[in-house]
Amino acid sequence: MKRRLLTLLVALVGLTASAQSLLVGDADQDGELSIADVTKTVNMVVGREAQSAIDMGALAYKVDNSMLAGTWYLDDMPVTFNADGTTSYAGASTYKFRPWKGTLILNDANGAVVKIFEVLDIADDALVLRENGGSIVDFSKYLIEDGHIYVDLDLPSGTMWAACNIGATNPEDYGDYFAWGETTTTSTYNWSTYTLCNGSSTTMTKYCNNSSYGTVDNKTELELADDAAYVNWGSNWRIPSIDQFEELINSSYTTTEWTTQNGIDGRKITSISNGNSIFLPAAGFRLDTSLYNEDSYGGYWSRTLYTSYPNYASHLYFNSNNIGATYNYRCNGRTVRPVRNQ
Repeated sequence: MKRRLLTLLVALVGLTASAQSLLVGDADQDGELSIADVTKTVNMVVGREAQSAIDMGALAYKVDNSMLAGTWYLDDMPVTFNADGTTSYAGASTYKFRPWKGTLILNDANGAVVKIFEVLDIADDALVLRENGGSIVDFSKYLIEDGHIYVDLDLPSGTMWAACNIGATNPEDYGDYFAWGETTTTSTYNWSTYTLCNGSSTTMTKYCNNSSYGTVDNKTELELADDAAYVNWGSNWRIPSIDQFEELINSSYTTTEWTTQNGIDGRKITSISNGNSIFLPAAGFRLDTSLYNEDSYGGYWSRTLYTSYPNYASHLYFNSNNIGATYNYRCNGRTVRPVRNQ
């Protein structure tokens, strides 16, 4: 049989083009194919394609709830799909998500079907369902207040964390830098430009509990007029307290990991209870006219004075190895991640 017989054989048995390449590989050096060559190839390709069809059929019915698990929001209403397959959405008790088939099935406590949804889209922050070919249900991982997205990490205090820094459009954007207690940015960050002192680290004019550092007023938390989140984002927002930061990184409530998001290094903080997360970019800090340690260090202001040395204020810090609460000079420029005012 000459090589031109190959096309006829492939057509007769209905094989894919992959069969042709296998047959060509089995051809003798003189360009001829034996009956044994053809038989072996037909059996192998038919068997492989049949197995592929079986595998695809199995995938279509495989349940994988991990892709859906977490708390989603339908407008402002939270809807939780637990990793163990339980849910209370739409009066159901359990759910099954079959991603390859694109279906979400809700069952009652007895296993009877309550509702079937077609999954039109699923991403890190969006879930779009259509019920039995009818109306579309659009879920989000985020909530919005005054045009700013925030995330429910299911923390004991109920604190809701913004998804972005002040001045940022995306979670990985650095955003603006503020001296502590100032509500606008500047080109230079040092004691000579800091508005809450008289030009030095020992002449604080506000937020001071020790006369060695300036005028004593015993104020230890930023007032609203000096809170960059309140002034720039509105009355529903505040700079976090240091207690809120410590809750955020408490290993009983969240996990933290050094990671990269859209090319930017930082810390991802994920709720243990509902799987929601925020990303804090390693934005560095500003001193004088320069930006230092961007992409390797993050420093986020709290609204809390460091009372042992009132020319310092408390802030969250992190790098690739550590994360915790610390303090530094108030005149430095640092980023702000707001919390929703409760």
